[in-house]
Amino acid sequence: MSFTLTMSSVIVGRSELEHRDPATRVVHGTFRPGLGYELAQPIFSLFTPRDGEANALARYRKAREALKLQLVDSSGSPMRFNELHIRPASHDAGSEGSLVLEVETDDPAFWSASPL
Repeated sequence: MSFTLTMSSVIVGRSELEHRDPATRVVHGTFRPGLGYELAQPIFSLFTPRDGEANALARYRKAREALKLQLVDSSGSPMRFNELHIRPASHDAGSEGSLVLEVETDDPAFWSASPL
């Protein structure tokens, strides 16, 4: 199933969120940027999940919330999320320059959907 990330009706990007971990309630997948990504990218570049940087993480979350992002499934239904990050893919072979959309959600509609 395809998911679209928008900001004030501007498409930031899309992902299939093809990897799911029900135990941690985290899903992630290859992120395909849309026209709105360059507007949101500076905010996502602030995300550096390192120990001891609670203030930096708080600033990142506040800036991200100001974007008023919405994640919807292919039928247009909104998906609630607790955390949402766009980050570079790991340095695996062939992933250079690739992006990942990572979402933490406890939205029952998402988890009750049929597996990919």
